[in-house]
Amino acid sequence: MKIVLKKIVGPREKKIAKASDKQVKEKYSLSYFFFSLCLCFLVGFNVLLTAGFINRYSDYLQDYKSINNIVGSYDDSKAAFLTYSRSRSEDDLTEFQNANASIFSELDNAKDSMKADRNCIMMYRIVYQMLEHRQELMQEYVSYGRVSISEIEELNFQIERNLNLLTTYYIDYVSVRFSQYAANIKRVLIVGNIFLVVITVISFMLNTNIYRDFMRTRLENEMQKRHIAEAKMHELQMQMNPHFLFNTLSLVIRNIQMGEGDTAIRLVKATSQLLRRSIAVGNDTITMDEELELLEKYLFIQKIHCKGRISIKLDVRKSYMDEEIRIPPLIIQPLVENAIQHGLKDTTSDGQVNVFIEEKADMIRVQVQDNGCGVPEAIVNNIMGHVPMKRIGLSNVYERLCFFYHRDDCMKIESSSEGTLITLYLYKEVE
Repeated sequence: MKIVLKKIVGPREKKIAKASDKQVKEKYSLSYFFFSLCLCFLVGFNVLLTAGFINRYSDYLQDYKSINNIVGSYDDSKAAFLTYSRSRSEDDLTEFQNANASIFSELDNAKDSMKADRNCIMMYRIVYQMLEHRQELMQEYVSYGRVSISEIEELNFQIERNLNLLTTYYIDYVSVRFSQYAANIKRVLIVGNIFLVVITVISFMLNTNIYRDFMRTRLENEMQKRHIAEAKMHELQMQMNPHFLFNTLSLVIRNIQMGEGDTAIRLVKATSQLLRRSIAVGNDTITMDEELELLEKYLFIQKIHCKGRISIKLDVRKSYMDEEIRIPPLIIQPLVENAIQHGLKDTTSDGQVNVFIEEKADMIRVQVQDNGCGVPEAIVNNIMGHVPMKRIGLSNVYERLCFFYHRDDCMKIESSSEGTLITLYLYKEVE
């Protein structure tokens, strides 16, 4: 695009304009670098906190494993002594001595992690002393036979009681420590993210303002197109459910913790494809094929989410698909999400979500059915009565359809304690 200056453009004016453009470009580059740096800090901050949380969680699991090892070694020692008392063989005696030594080894390993708790270290000393006394009695029994089995069994009973107390104290102590650590991490995460998000937003606004000024001085028409594109992208991005994205991120973290790296990678790829495709669609309407493509990507992610807990089926029957049918974007996905997040939230197995799409001569009928707990009648009445609610999933879909088609008979909700059936009527002719 040619720039027309009000004055006659001479070498001096060209030089000034070029210098001005260079300054604006430098400012824009600097602000862009700062914005990118803020994004890197935001991502790095969350990654480091997540990695630290995973490491600390592993430490707590190891502490819990230590106390279980003590109990397991003690049980092995009792069983080995009982076997020896019956057989009196050298092999059984050796096995008993090894099991007895293992108890003290496990106690020594867990001692450092118990020092910080008063109750744990007190009970630890009691158990340790009783186990030493038990070892002496058993040695006398093995060497001289001067100790009765009943006396040893009575001591075993006392040790078990104190060992159970030690286990209880230790588990409570570990649980409190983990709860405090999780609370601290939560506070740091919230405060840190708020701070970094504010800085990132400020840098983004600064970057946007500089870029806007630069484009306004050079290409006014292109700047207007950019505004329109940003508005479209922002609107579509706002249609995505933040809870869905948070749950997907949580699932990725959980899969990483469980060592399921391949599943986590598939989730990240599927989510990025869904976001990229949703941003690429138009502002007001999309074709039915585009909507089905978005829905398939969303169902793929939800199938990974559910992991067999919920069966999701999609049945599309096309009849008149030669004609291009345009509908509001992302109109089916909220129905599936509502079925999973609300209708089947307490379902542990055999959950079902069936999506049936059938094209007729004058409309497309979309049915989403689940076997969940159902939607309360009061909520159904509020949705169909256009009453504003905090839970806007189904209400938002109904309001958009009514506004788009200028009619109220575009959605039907049938719900009971055995499940919910939601039917959309996507008409081909828009009034």
